[in-house]
Amino acid sequence: MLIWQHQRYKLSAITVLLNSLLIFKTVYGMSAQVFSPQQLSHLADIDFTVLTNAPWFMLGAFLLLNSIGLLFRARIAWVMSLVLLLTTLVFTVHYYSNLLLNIVFCSFSIILLLFQSRDFNRSSATAAGIVSIISFVILIIYSTYGSLYFGDGFSPKITDLSMAFYFAMVTMTTVGYGDILPVTETARLFTISMIIAGIAVFATSVSTIFGPFIRDGLSKLIQGKKHTMKRADHFIVCGTSAMATNTIIKLHQRGLAVTIITVRPSDEFEIIEQSLEGKFDIISGDSSDTAVLKQAGLEQCRAILALTDNDADNAFIVLSAKDLSANAKTVIIVNDSKNLSKIQRVQPDVLLSPQLFGSEVLARMLNGETMDNNDLAELLLNSAHGIPSKTNL
Repeated sequence: MLIWQHQRYKLSAITVLLNSLLIFKTVYGMSAQVFSPQQLSHLADIDFTVLTNAPWFMLGAFLLLNSIGLLFRARIAWVMSLVLLLTTLVFTVHYYSNLLLNIVFCSFSIILLLFQSRDFNRSSATAAGIVSIISFVILIIYSTYGSLYFGDGFSPKITDLSMAFYFAMVTMTTVGYGDILPVTETARLFTISMIIAGIAVFATSVSTIFGPFIRDGLSKLIQGKKHTMKRADHFIVCGTSAMATNTIIKLHQRGLAVTIITVRPSDEFEIIEQSLEGKFDIISGDSSDTAVLKQAGLEQCRAILALTDNDADNAFIVLSAKDLSANAKTVIIVNDSKNLSKIQRVQPDVLLSPQLFGSEVLARMLNGETMDNNDLAELLLNSAHGIPSKTNL
């Protein structure tokens, strides 16, 4: 069950990919056998007048690109896929209402993406940057050469590459000076496709590619240069949940070195960081990625604490840590006691179950039993039955 929860995002990527293939199949009027090795050699002979269906073809192309981004669990790919699928659904219902399979499968894909929204939470440059750069380049090429291809449908006619590039940029950025107007149905449809792409792809791609550089530059200008902590004999905390943030504060108050790994710091965590004068050592990335764990200094740390809100993610963090360093001390939290038996299989050094701990303490208090600090500590560390606790972290 844990493996399925951690890998189910791939189902969304596959459905988005199949949507793009359905679009290509319909646009080109080919059967599924077009992908055989014999016929692939004749693709150069395809009559590209089928690009009169350019808006729909464009949707298929960008759905194909975003299916790759979904494999990286990129949030930008999820947003763009959702927008493009909604556009595809409206476009298909309006112009190709007889394509029942396309309509039903597109609707299913939209519902699936909405259902798996939380699985796409990565915003790192590696995940989002790849999708954004590819989308940006392909969109520029498509819009420029598409404008030139349909040039006769505009007034005045688009006759050269520089004019086509100018119209593409003006349209995608939604500036629209009005000096070049589409006058035929085909040109109007193509212009609509560029506007949709400009909103769904162009703006998000530019902000993703250049946004971090601008933000980091301003941050360095205002805050000055930050020195990275020497990552040795420290604690690694994964996540910014309530348990994680409170643990970080308590460790920090005791003068202990802490490195935090998080996909995206929450607003609450940013407030805490500001209140402590930005002395946290933060790494943005996937806590279960061995490269990120190496960067965090796992092999020199005192312990790694998997404290995210997702039990499946916590389990994979511990597995990755043990795979990278067999001597790494691991602490894991179980948010839902129903997952306790599954989490036990990863064999962490310390397993905490706040639900079971709280219920046990409450039951003892109601029964009039006395408990000292040692009783509470032992009860907390043994809240998950059957797990030996190695407390010398």
